[in-house]
Amino acid sequence: MSTRKIFILVFILLTSLSQLVWAKSNNNSELTVEADESIEWFEKEKYYLAKGNVVLKKDGITLKANIIKADYVFENGENILKKIIASEKVVLTNKNTRATGQYMTYDLEEKIAKISGPFQTFSSPSGYVESKKIIIFDDAKNTAKAKGDVKIILSNKTLIYADDVKADFVSTNKSLKKAIAKGNVIIENKDKGRKSQADLGIYNSDDEIIRLTGNVVIINQKSKVSGSKGITNLKTGVSNIVGDQKNKKRVKGTFSPIKKQKKGD
Repeated sequence: MSTRKIFILVFILLTSLSQLVWAKSNNNSELTVEADESIEWFEKEKYYLAKGNVVLKKDGITLKANIIKADYVFENGENILKKIIASEKVVLTNKNTRATGQYMTYDLEEKIAKISGPFQTFSSPSGYVESKKIIIFDDAKNTAKAKGDVKIILSNKTLIYADDVKADFVSTNKSLKKAIAKGNVIIENKDKGRKSQADLGIYNSDDEIIRLTGNVVIINQKSKVSGSKGITNLKTGVSNIVGDQKNKKRVKGTFSPIKKQKKGD
């Protein structure tokens, strides 16, 4: 799979959850809440509170948690939800997408969803994302972020590791504008023997160029090339590893012969 397709798949995977939590709600559709312990309405403080294996369902979306709090305001004769807070064993599902975590907030006004805690995950047909800090989706700013030992598994078994991953997209059609993977970046496909390492990876849709910078290493089976910077031009398909003349860092490559397989292997 080309590096371009990998970056686009990462973007699709990160923004799939935005479609899950930002789905337009039908005000006339039914909201159901079930709980083992209690469902309380605090009219003066303007919030609802449900405890004990809570299950909230609306518009095909199911939110499960041990505690769910819903803040609202009274407008035009009805209660309008403003913020939902779920904690302890949070599971958010919609059709074939699923997000899990210890703590989740969804601000309906700012259109920001955050899943945080010691470990959170998101899975869809495009792949799987996990992080040890937070996953954020900001519909107002058209961004998606994952922070803290991020691990991504794509549907083709490609693994991507980074400290932080961020995707910016166009507001009109949600197409990928820019993707950044930062800190200990690794792109690996063990089945094909391919691996790329760098401190930073940036994709820009404007020039269709992917830039890897900082301790770049590209491994293809038994061949290895290293340098300060790597550039892949998606229009031409040409990739270059360049050194850093200012700091006297040269490009280095090792190429080992690949043993021919015997007939029948």
